[in-house]
Amino acid sequence: MNTFPLKVLSMKGVAFEGEVFSLTVPTEFGPTMIEYGYTNFIAALLPAGVMKIVNGKGTTYYAVFGGAVDVVKGGATTVYAEEINVGYEIDMARAMAARDRNLDRINSGSDEIDMVKAKAHLAKALIRISVKRLSEGEL
Repeated sequence: MNTFPLKVLSMKGVAFEGEVFSLTVPTEFGPTMIEYGYTNFIAALLPAGVMKIVNGKGTTYYAVFGGAVDVVKGGATTVYAEEINVGYEIDMARAMAARDRNLDRINSGSDEIDMVKAKAHLAKALIRISVKRLSEGEL
């Protein structure tokens, strides 16, 4: 199986750089799997989703929040993420607490709660929980 160069960048710097067999990213077109020889392609990433990298060391899952992917056929692929968390580093207790806190806010029905913001925070927490579980082989 052929590999291709991948670089994943975030506001905090380089999150990943190396040769990979495949990359799956959450795009506006649905989950998009990129392999060696993929056509030129640029797409926006979803506001919250799961990214999967498969390389010679195995499979690594990431929680990715916004950004874009740029594929150059025969060249490098670059993911520009607004925010990214590698699955094995996610603190499950913290993610579950964020989920519960935002569910409580949404369910409170209070006019003082910014529902759009609470729902966005809930989506991030749920993605982090899913990515942690994928990383641990639970899903």
